[in-house]
Amino acid sequence: MNRIFINHPLFRICSGPLAGLMIYLLILLINNIVEDIDKIYNHSELYACIGLSYLSFESMRLVIRLLDRFSAEDNFQKKLITRAVATIGISLVLVAAAISAYFKWVEGFSIGSSELNLFLFLFGAAGILYNILYFSHLYLQRENKSIVDQENQLREKIEADFSTFRNDINPDLLYESLENLILTLHHDTDLAEEQIDSLAGIYRYSLINRQQELVTLEDEISAAGNLLYLLNFKYEDSIQFLSTVQDPDSIHLIPGSLMVTIDSIVRNTLISKKTPLIMRFYIDDDSDYLVLEHTINNRLVRHSASLNSFDQLQRSYLFFSENPFVQVKAGHENFIKFPLVRIQQIQEEIK
Repeated sequence: MNRIFINHPLFRICSGPLAGLMIYLLILLINNIVEDIDKIYNHSELYACIGLSYLSFESMRLVIRLLDRFSAEDNFQKKLITRAVATIGISLVLVAAAISAYFKWVEGFSIGSSELNLFLFLFGAAGILYNILYFSHLYLQRENKSIVDQENQLREKIEADFSTFRNDINPDLLYESLENLILTLHHDTDLAEEQIDSLAGIYRYSLINRQQELVTLEDEISAAGNLLYLLNFKYEDSIQFLSTVQDPDSIHLIPGSLMVTIDSIVRNTLISKKTPLIMRFYIDDDSDYLVLEHTINNRLVRHSASLNSFDQLQRSYLFFSENPFVQVKAGHENFIKFPLVRIQQIQEEIK
């Protein structure tokens, strides 16, 4: 309530003299011709109009505060009607009593009905304008609050998706790696040890960076190397990852985003020795994106868990960049575009 402009001290101080002056000039113009205004101008009458304006506005403000405190209607239309009728009605009663007292005790005669009606008409118009300003500001404030609430809900959803993504564990990768490890232990313990190291590296990386919001692209590519090693063991080295990104230490990604993307691609692509999966990773300078490109060769049955993780990743990037995380299919090629996130850029946006 205190944020409404009618409670601002500057408005309360300035509105009385301005409204009083305008009402006094209107009274002079209605009762006289323009050429005679300078002859009949009276300081005491002007001060009386200013005092009546203060009385009218402050009484309306007090009525609004009392109604808001003791009567909280949810319906905006009902609130508008009750506030307008109560404020203007009480204001006009007080103005009528004050102007009658002024003429009787200061001027020495009773005010006529026509003059009293003129005062009431002008102060009623001022009351209507006062209510229009108040409800316009109240409506704007309510709409802004609704927009802010929607933004907060969206932000909370994005933060929840981001938190879920960071703490997510890929059970399919774990089970498949353990199955491959069991098979390998029977004939090559050294190779099994390398698989264990790669699998441990993946989950160690996830645990270390669980509380991190961003990691360098260099760390992400290094962690993705462990994933590619395990996947290539299953697909007999039919997966290639070719990166031409320069200075990866200056670029940042959400932890695990590259691994989730590669895992989603592999699990939804047909791969063999004759049709290898070749992924090219580069920076598109024209669109300011990191691009992961590969040929489309979709499986008949889609892997829903990897697709869900990929969707969570897309929503998580809304937390860091105005540019969306997008996937574009053109012909037989699929382009997955990561928005470039640089620490310097984020710090500038915060400032």
